[in-house]
Amino acid sequence: MKTILSILFSLTLTILSYSQEEDNYIQFGFGVSLSSEFSVYRVYNGFEELQVLTQPINMANFSMIIKGSFFRFEPSFGYYTSTREYSDAGYGSDRSSSNLRLGAVVAFNNDSIESMNFYYGVDFGFIISSYSFTPHSSDQSTDDSKTDFFIGPAIGGEYMFNKHFSLGGEINLNYISFGQYDSEGESSSWAISTRCLIYLRWYVN
Repeated sequence: MKTILSILFSLTLTILSYSQEEDNYIQFGFGVSLSSEFSVYRVYNGFEELQVLTQPINMANFSMIIKGSFFRFEPSFGYYTSTREYSDAGYGSDRSSSNLRLGAVVAFNNDSIESMNFYYGVDFGFIISSYSFTPHSSDQSTDDSKTDFFIGPAIGGEYMFNKHFSLGGEINLNYISFGQYDSEGESSSWAISTRCLIYLRWYVN
């Protein structure tokens, strides 16, 4: 985690240093997006390997943008939470889970076509997950957490309405290496996910 944060900090300093060049105008901005992510899990429990399909996860994301003539750097965070109540034959329980996605896209800008800007690069970061399980027969809850790592290619584009506002989309294809909850047995798992985003961006300068 500290290594990734150090890399992000170094990239920011490097990108900002480019603004001293006259031919590389730097823009700063903020973005908000809605994303939908579909994953295919592979789980190995020591005896066999299982494939698990998941329902799409929809998430709101917020980002900061540093964009130059040839590159862009866009760190972001998103949050997703869900609750579920189970009841059967006198037994019941409540379970809640949350996911905090911390990531960044480092990309090169392609040549603009009129008001359309295209870019391609790498999306990477962490997903911090936690859950709480509480049976109805007890006030004591079981809490646990884990951290996953993801990385993969990203491609996107944005239509500039003017110098400050744009509407765009982005697609990520990520490899996810999952951490492990303390309550889980010995197992290893990974996933390939497809993530689609619709962006609104506002540039300050």
